[in-house]
Amino acid sequence: MNNDFLKSRLQRVARRYQWVDVWRRLSACWAAAALVAVAVVLLQRATGQTWPLALPLLMALAAGVAVVQLFVSFSKAPDSRWIARKIEAKHPELNGVLLTAIQQDTDSKQEAGYLQYRVIQEATAHSQKQDWRRVVPPARFVVGQAVHLFALGCFLFALSGLRVAPIHGEAPKWTGGDGLSVTPGDTTIERGDSLVVLARFGGALPPNVSLVIRENGAAQRSVTLVKSLADPVFGGSVAEVANDLTYHLEYRGEKTRDFKVTVFEHPKLVRSDVDLKFPGYTKLAPKHIEDTRRVSAVEGTALDFALQLNKPVKSAKLVARNKEKTEVPLAVSPDNAVATLGAFVPTKSLTYDLQLIDAEGRANKVAAPFVIDVQPNRAPEIKLASPRGDIRPSALEEVVFEGTVWDDFSTGAFGLAYSVAGAEPKYIELGRDGAAKEKRNFSHLMKLEELGAKPDELISWFAWADDTGPDGQVRRTSGDLYFAEVRPFDEIFRESQNMESGDGEAPPPGGQRNQARKLTELQKQIISATWKLQRTGATSNYAEDAKVVSDAQAQALAQAEETAAEARSPGQQALWKTVT
Repeated sequence: MNNDFLKSRLQRVARRYQWVDVWRRLSACWAAAALVAVAVVLLQRATGQTWPLALPLLMALAAGVAVVQLFVSFSKAPDSRWIARKIEAKHPELNGVLLTAIQQDTDSKQEAGYLQYRVIQEATAHSQKQDWRRVVPPARFVVGQAVHLFALGCFLFALSGLRVAPIHGEAPKWTGGDGLSVTPGDTTIERGDSLVVLARFGGALPPNVSLVIRENGAAQRSVTLVKSLADPVFGGSVAEVANDLTYHLEYRGEKTRDFKVTVFEHPKLVRSDVDLKFPGYTKLAPKHIEDTRRVSAVEGTALDFALQLNKPVKSAKLVARNKEKTEVPLAVSPDNAVATLGAFVPTKSLTYDLQLIDAEGRANKVAAPFVIDVQPNRAPEIKLASPRGDIRPSALEEVVFEGTVWDDFSTGAFGLAYSVAGAEPKYIELGRDGAAKEKRNFSHLMKLEELGAKPDELISWFAWADDTGPDGQVRRTSGDLYFAEVRPFDEIFRESQNMESGDGEAPPPGGQRNQARKLTELQKQIISATWKLQRTGATSNYAEDAKVVSDAQAQALAQAEETAAEARSPGQQALWKTVT
């Protein structure tokens, strides 16, 4: 322990007293400045004059006094004896030890005596047991800060009365020689808005001020301005300015110069007409729709937009509401309030926003939405009512086909196609030239005996129809694929004989027959899956689906080889040829 440690402890207490003194001095500074500000505000209101420099001068003066007070508080060296007396008063148990310790002035070259060392040691030990900083109560410290902040707030509030605030954030646009300032002076406003005129006087206030307005095609009129209760400001307004005008102020037999008010408008859409030119395959006449922003048309339709605007514009475009924000520019005229878009062929349904920019760079305040709904050219709808699903006829039966065909515009030829034992399909035309949205019926009688169908062969069939696609070319649509598994004619009789007789020739092996039927079912599944892939085309799962079908074909070939090796009947041999 040494004397330097004891001095550092006293220094901590001295800093607390210094900060309390700083809060006190600053509080007095802000309170005095607030009183001065209030006095200036009252004087301005009494005289009707405004001193623009009063606010910055008072702020600078108060800030300078605050800096001086801070310098005085921190530049003055703390009195150690005074601090020691405060600590002794707070801690009587010291019994003068601290005062005695700080009065020791030991020469650094001489060794301190025992009594000096003992006194300093006791004072140091007490400083370690007790926090001497609490000689300044924390409550006194907090109250000093609160009083300082309150005084500062009062000063700032008083300064607000000295601020010369422009109305609506506008600075005076014109100032006369006698200190009169007029807001807004020469200006431009949007059509339909109100014009607010303010007159601020720097000297003595006149008894009344008049606003004289002159508008083209209308008689001159006068509006009396009203004085503000707090500020030397006269104000008035003109509601819903529709045309350009001029105005001036009259007071005490004098008047200001004429100020010009120019009215402007944001560009906006007034009317939208659309002409629709449908594709040739629809056989629809062109259509004109007046005043609409919602269009529904089949894909391939050309749209001609004619937009009437409230004023000529510099640019116009349709911006799509998608991630790419696709833009479609429109043709504009610098002299005519129109915008056109010709031969626009949309590819998908989208909503567009109309964006307009006039010559002054002003945009339309509200973007008019345009909804374009593109209807797809639907493929013909084919329904096969009979037979329903797969069948197992004999080679001598007749199959009756019945169904319907429907298309949104018109159908060309339609009919039935069949294939025997995997051969190329044969197409049968059963009708043509169906009208738009007309359901056409068709029927056909297929004689399996005339086709030369053999037992265990597969016969597949599907309905088909032609129409015109979006590209203008003939498009053929095929319906679902169905199968007929030709069963042996004597199959049912052979089974009955085997069940009734207990002896005689053994029936054909059941395992081979079941194996052949399973192979036939697998073959139908593979053909149906392949047919579905061909009809739907490439999709996101096309590669995965094609792999599944390929694996199934490999399995079918393996089973077919095993069946063919074990087959004994001609029907099973024919089945093997069909699969391979």
